[in-house]
Amino acid sequence: MTRDEREALSQRICNFYCDSSNKSVKTTVHYFVKQNIPRRTIYYILNKYLRYGIARDQSRSGRPLKLSNKKLNDIVKSVNNRSGISQRKIGRRFHVHHSTISRNLRRRTSIRIRKRQTAPKMDSEDQEKRAKTNCGKLYCKLLSGCDPILDDENFFTLTGDNVIGNRFFYSTDLTTAPVDIKFRKKKKFESKIMIWMAISSKGVSDVYVHKSKQAIRQDTYLNQCINKRLLPFIEKYHQDINYLFWPDLASAHYSKSVQERLNEKNVLFVIREDNPPNVPQARPIETVWTLLERKVYENNWEAKNLDVLARRIKKKSKELDQKMLQDMIDGVRRKLRAMWREGLYSVL
Repeated sequence: MTRDEREALSQRICNFYCDSSNKSVKTTVHYFVKQNIPRRTIYYILNKYLRYGIARDQSRSGRPLKLSNKKLNDIVKSVNNRSGISQRKIGRRFHVHHSTISRNLRRRTSIRIRKRQTAPKMDSEDQEKRAKTNCGKLYCKLLSGCDPILDDENFFTLTGDNVIGNRFFYSTDLTTAPVDIKFRKKKKFESKIMIWMAISSKGVSDVYVHKSKQAIRQDTYLNQCINKRLLPFIEKYHQDINYLFWPDLASAHYSKSVQERLNEKNVLFVIREDNPPNVPQARPIETVWTLLERKVYENNWEAKNLDVLARRIKKKSKELDQKMLQDMIDGVRRKLRAMWREGLYSVL
């Protein structure tokens, strides 16, 4: 019998006792015994009613609190908006188990344990101020409705150990799990390649595979990225000239030869002085890299060599969802406006 059913029965018995039996205990017991209600239950309910004058259950005092309100308030003040807190140390301080600290904070306060988000760190206050100002400048340039084009480079290794979905596995018995599933075997110096790519709301450019261990130099960036891939991408998808090329602040991207080539082809790009430094949260291509990694390394795929990896990256880059890219590019203006007015970390 549930608590609601028990209280409903108590109410019926008490109502009958007061209204129909002329407050006769014997008559009430005799009437409900015929309905297969245990005699002991009927007497218990009537005795409770005669003693306390109520039929429903009263609230129970329950387990006594190990932490008073004053102690709990002291704990809240000591942990609120702070990191590096150990509940075990707090428990030893107040002579209780650490699970008691966790339970009381969760049930009696609004304190919640939250994961710290990763955010870019500025080198100085001047850099942070310059980034915020340039976000405003870039936002004003995009107000005309032009389509931003972004480019970036990223490293890919033979195995996708950094992909979240490949860090875990399912098993009914850990002892019987195969070694290659149970452990992530990682080389100390793993082979990798650098991939360059440009994106806009229209799609993704052809990717450039840079197999050298060195960073992309200005001549390589000019010939392989700008001339062979970016300019054909612009001619194919942005013939209306309603676009703005937004490179990152790598030295090769703003070399003299690269800027002269962009000016020669009348490519509208963000000048170095107006480019906000260290703001990956405003550049959706950073998210595109994560999505591309998931596609490349899905089902724990591993490449046998760098050539196989390069072919798979080129194939999977063409499978990126067009609607998703458009929504991400459309959100650039909103993010720049928020970072300009509310702070660089307001969009995280």
